[in-house]
Amino acid sequence: MYVERSLFAMKDECYRKAMASYGKWSARAAQATAKCRKAHGSVRKSAAGASLKRWQKEKWKDKRTGAPCGGSSNSTEYCRPTKKVSKRTPAMPRGKSLRAAIRTKLSTGHAPSFRRKRK
Repeated sequence: MYVERSLFAMKDECYRKAMASYGKWSARAAQATAKCRKAHGSVRKSAAGASLKRWQKEKWKDKRTGAPCGGSSNSTEYCRPTKKVSKRTPAMPRGKSLRAAIRTKLSTGHAPSFRRKRK
């Protein structure tokens, strides 16, 4: 019974509206669903929602073109945040390490991870 209710809650009218608009589940579709649910008065606060808000504030952009991320089906986008919002914001490479990371992404299809130096 509990599983049925949680699945029903996931696929409400706001979810169906976002899926019709975006075609697949993505961060943008999640934002549209949350906005719709907030307008209708049914808001669920969770760690995932807080993470999505942080992601939105970070203003992620493609480091090669400068275009906002998530708008195309191009798998060679190298998206990184432009603003550091909290300690959970991923590291932002600059200079030679940025160029090397873009080359790696284009050749292998996977972006390298950057770790912050511990103090």
